[in-house]
Amino acid sequence: MARLSLAQLPPYAAEAIARHQETAPVKVGAIASDLGIKVMISDLPLAVSGMLTLDQADRKTWTIKVNRHEHRNRQRFTIAHELAHFVLHRDVIGNELVDDTFYRSGLSERREFEANALAAEILMPWPLITSLMRNGERNVEKLAQELQVSTAAMNIRLGVLT
Repeated sequence: MARLSLAQLPPYAAEAIARHQETAPVKVGAIASDLGIKVMISDLPLAVSGMLTLDQADRKTWTIKVNRHEHRNRQRFTIAHELAHFVLHRDVIGNELVDDTFYRSGLSERREFEANALAAEILMPWPLITSLMRNGERNVEKLAQELQVSTAAMNIRLGVLT
């Protein structure tokens, strides 16, 4: 899956994501809530950006834990990345998935690439980028600020060589 679109996702996920992509910044916490996932900002080891865990008591509730020591934009990308794993790879995760600071989790490189691609689609949807640009915003740094993502992530999304 080189490029991901919401149309390729299960309808429940596509609808939950699309509902929160109308205005900037995309509300990743609200998407998680709509999908029944709890988000916790946590004291994780510095080498861990986030984790997705299944509650062992009820075997139904999923939680995303995000490292409180990372920048807010990084936390947002981590939440989107873990949401992507939930939507795309839940069947192969088991009880827990831990992503290090390079978003390596033990899943295949292809699955990590898919999670990154969907995270970008969640946080930086083309219709929202296009709308911001149509309203006169052309500066990459300001687009990144509007969407609360890093300038590097916005450059990658726009295909700008850095």
